[in-house]
Amino acid sequence: MLDIPAHTAGRRPLLLREPLHRSSLSAESLDFQVRVGRPDPSERGPQTPCVLVLTRTADREIDELSLALAAAGVPILRLDSDRAPDHDLCWDPRAGVVIADGAALRPVVCWARYFTAGSIPVASPDAALAAYARAQWCAATGALASAPGVRHVNPAPAPDRLAQLDAARAAGLATPVTVVTNAPAEALRCLPGHGDVIVKSVGEHFVEPRAGELTGLTPRRLSRAQLAAEAQREPAPVIVQEFLGSARELRIYAVGGRLCSFAVAKPSLSALWDGGQELVVEEIPTPPSLEAPLRRLLRRWDLDVAAFDFLATPNGPVFLEVNPACDWLWCERRAGVAHVGAAVRGLVETAYRREVAA
Repeated sequence: MLDIPAHTAGRRPLLLREPLHRSSLSAESLDFQVRVGRPDPSERGPQTPCVLVLTRTADREIDELSLALAAAGVPILRLDSDRAPDHDLCWDPRAGVVIADGAALRPVVCWARYFTAGSIPVASPDAALAAYARAQWCAATGALASAPGVRHVNPAPAPDRLAQLDAARAAGLATPVTVVTNAPAEALRCLPGHGDVIVKSVGEHFVEPRAGELTGLTPRRLSRAQLAAEAQREPAPVIVQEFLGSARELRIYAVGGRLCSFAVAKPSLSALWDGGQELVVEEIPTPPSLEAPLRRLLRRWDLDVAAFDFLATPNGPVFLEVNPACDWLWCERRAGVAHVGAAVRGLVETAYRREVAA
C-alpha cells in the first residue's frame, strides 16, 4: 500500500486546479411564454392543461421549445430554480391545479431538467435560511413533479455514471477501464497498460459555489508519472480511466426511440467550456453496431430523451456516458440541422395532446 497522507488545504484537488473554466449564468428569462404570455386558455375551461418544466433560465433548449409550443397552442408552466424567489406558487395537490400568473394550470406532462438546489439564489447571509429555502423549494417541486396523473419525460431517475458503465457493458458496448478513488495514485494498480489516464468527476461536470456562478470540472489527462506523484488524498472521490486515443467523439441523441447521430471533433477536453469555437460537428448515420445496444439501454432506463457520448477509437466506439437532461442546440447549430429539436417538440406536444384527450 502507498503511504498517502491526509488531504491538506495546501494543494488544490485535481479537478479544481488551474486552468479553470468559469461561467456566469443570468437569471433573466428569455422564455417566450414567460415574457409574453401563454396561449389563450379561454376555450380550455377553468383549469388549463399545461406542460410543466423544472429547469433554470439558461436552458435555451426549453426557450426554443416554449416558443414552438406556444405556436401550437400548448401552454408551459416553467419553474426556474434561479428565479425561485420570484415565483408565486400555489398548488392544490388534491385538484392537481397550480395557480400561476392568475391562471389555474393543470400539469399533464412534466419534464424535470436543471432545477437544482445550488442554483437557487438566497439573498441572506443566514446559512440556515439559505439551506431552508433551497431544501423546501426542491421538496415542493419534487412533489409537484411526482403528482399522480402526470406523464413524465424521462420518468425514471437518471442512472449514475458507474451504473451507466455497468449497464453499457451488459448491453454489449465497450467501456473504458474505470477506477473510483480518493487516492488517485492507487488507481495505477488497477489500470492496465502504461499509457496516460483521464481523471473526471463522479457527479456533475461542474460545481456551483454561488447561484449562477459555475466552475467546470473538466476532465484532466495525466501521465502515469504525474498520477503517481499525487501522493495526497483528494477531498472527494474521482473517476480515473485509461486514456483511449480517438480522432473524434460521437454524440447520439435518442428522442422517442429515434436516433440522431453527430461526429464531434474537439481540439481539447475543455472545448465546450472554452466556448467551442473550434468544435467541428457533422451529422452522420448512426453506426449500425450501436443501434441495438442503445435501444436496450433506452428501454432499461426508461428514457424518452437522452444524449449518449462515445469515443470513436481505432477499435470501434467506446461508451462514455448518457445524459438524460441533454442540450442539443450547440450540436445542431454547428451541423446546420434541426432534427433533434423537432423530434423533442413532437414528442412533448404528442404527449400533451394524448393526456388532454385522455
